Amino acid sequence: MSAPNYTFDTDAGGKPQLSDIVAQEKSATVALDALVRSEQLMRALSGDSADFSNGLTLLLPTNDAFESLDSIPDDLDLVMKRHFIPRVITPQEMEEGVTVYSYERLATLRFTSVQGKVFVQADKSAPTEVRGSGVQAGGGTYFLVDKLFI
Repeated sequence: MSAPNYTFDTDAGGKPQLSDIVAQEKSATVALDALVRSEQLMRALSGDSADFSNGLTLLLPTNDAFESLDSIPDDLDLVMKRHFIPRVITPQEMEEGVTVYSYERLATLRFTSVQGKVFVQADKSAPTEVRGSGVQAGGGTYFLVDKLFI
């Protein structure tokens, strides 16, 4: 079965969907390639998923996150789900130290704030900085992270 063919309509009228905004993120082209191969995750980004009826927060791995690995994980879809949070998390909540589950409860994500910077820790891995102020679009928001939650 071949991967679905998705296109991003960045010239569409009305409020852009998160999928359109993420498609413009030049520092995360490897993650975008992984996302377009997953119909389930693309539906979430497009605002067409009942699993994300409360919106979503995407902790989008940068190309640097992938380059730090020896090899790309076999089940990249599962890895990417760990970066999706099935509700919108605000920067203020992150600074206050909210703990949430990733999509399908695949990871526990703990946020902390140190000297004005926000960090996230997936399960027992080392914390990584959450970058950006939260790019918002229809259906949710995204932030950048330089680490894969494996």
